[in-house]
Amino acid sequence: MITILVAAILAAIAVPSMGSFINKTRLSGNVNEFIAATMLARSEAVQRAGAVTICRSSGAETGSDSCNKANGDWSTGWLIYVGTAADSPNSAGHQVLARQGAFATGASIAAASGATAITYAASGAPWPAPPGSFTFTFNNEFLRKVCFSPSGRVSSLPAGAEGCPA
Repeated sequence: MITILVAAILAAIAVPSMGSFINKTRLSGNVNEFIAATMLARSEAVQRAGAVTICRSSGAETGSDSCNKANGDWSTGWLIYVGTAADSPNSAGHQVLARQGAFATGASIAAASGATAITYAASGAPWPAPPGSFTFTFNNEFLRKVCFSPSGRVSSLPAGAEGCPA
């Protein structure tokens, strides 16, 4: 009986911590997926010696090749395609390189500048300018910030960090 009581007390302590751990892990996964997408777009732009764009999309997981140009949450997914943000990914000659579907309910990715697309030039730098920072949250309680430098480098900062490195 005492063993069951001790196990119940330990479970009562561990379960809330486990939920927090799972949410932090989901947030970290979302940040890593986004950074990997930016690294892919940047390396493809350099390799192809031309523009490659990541755009916000709300139908990437269903095979939709259209960008959502309305300001909003990037957790709905994105496309990576050859061309500039002014181009459409489903235009002739514009190859879609990758798709990311929507993240789990509770995830939020907001661009500080309201950016709906990020274009990398052949030099690997964001064109025409870096999009600033993106804030990642999960269930409105965990926070990470992803920053873009003028050269195209991407960095991740913990909750509470002020500004982005130059």
